[in-house]
Amino acid sequence: MDLYKTLAGRAAEDGAFISLTGGGGKTTLMIKLASYLRNAGKRVLITTTTRLMSPRFHNYMTDRFFCDDSVLSYVPEGPCSVLYAIEAEDRKNKVCCPPIENLNLLRSRYDVIINEADGSKRLPLKVHTQRDPVIPPFSTYTISVMGLWGIGKRTADVAFGEGRDLVVDENYLQWYLEDSEGLLKGSLPGHRAIVFNGAEDFENTSILKNLKYPDDVFVCTASEQKGELYEQIQ
Repeated sequence: MDLYKTLAGRAAEDGAFISLTGGGGKTTLMIKLASYLRNAGKRVLITTTTRLMSPRFHNYMTDRFFCDDSVLSYVPEGPCSVLYAIEAEDRKNKVCCPPIENLNLLRSRYDVIINEADGSKRLPLKVHTQRDPVIPPFSTYTISVMGLWGIGKRTADVAFGEGRDLVVDENYLQWYLEDSEGLLKGSLPGHRAIVFNGAEDFENTSILKNLKYPDDVFVCTASEQKGELYEQIQ
């Protein structure tokens, strides 16, 4: 099953503002979902409310990049994928959050906006603080990502923001789902999904099926790199 077709069908109605949280594949999901939507004829803007690698060092597969208010003068006339983020003064290899009010203004100009709302230092799990994730109030859908390669490992090695050294087992994952600073922090009830990424190298999904999820969450295992949805768990 096509992962991005499924996510687009659930989350990307015209005017959608999708915020991505968690760890283990957010940037890949953002790039590939934006590419799918562009090829489907949509005007797509990708952005961040945290930080991203500068497009000078990472290929976001976009048609244009705006790093200032000139984005407000650009009117897309057909299918496109545009990146909008501000160059970080303290780190030349990063771009960061543009003014939130600009993102709100741009919602009427693009069919879909996809926002990376969290940072995880490329680790598969993210335990949050009071500062994150940064989900704008006009978001319409949240997708929380976790890398399956973190299961069975110690949190000290695979969980950004976790101060304890524990094993990522079934008990830990249930805590991670339920805790106020866990995977679903900031997700929008009734309009949210969990993508367990890395399913191409993960065979035993029983640990995921044994977990208790909120009834309104779409849950699947997938390979974001391959664009494949392996199993819908809920």
